[in-house]
Amino acid sequence: MTNDERKPPLQFGLRAMLGMMVAVSVLFGTMRWLGVSPTGGALVLVVLVLGSLAAVGLLASIANSGEDEQ
Repeated sequence: MTNDERKPPLQFGLRAMLGMMVAVSVLFGTMRWLGVSPTGGALVLVVLVLGSLAAVGLLASIANSGEDEQ
């Protein structure tokens, strides 16, 4: 594969990162407004972190899937 035929790298744009930050902020703000316990907030945070790690792993595997082909 030449440099011209390479696929662009999988990455997040600034708009997507800002959107994710706003979504998480609204989620935790709503949870505080509803009076969710700190344990519930920690559980939601753990689920978000594990989901993010899974998404990063999936992106890494997708990005590396085509490198073996010549």
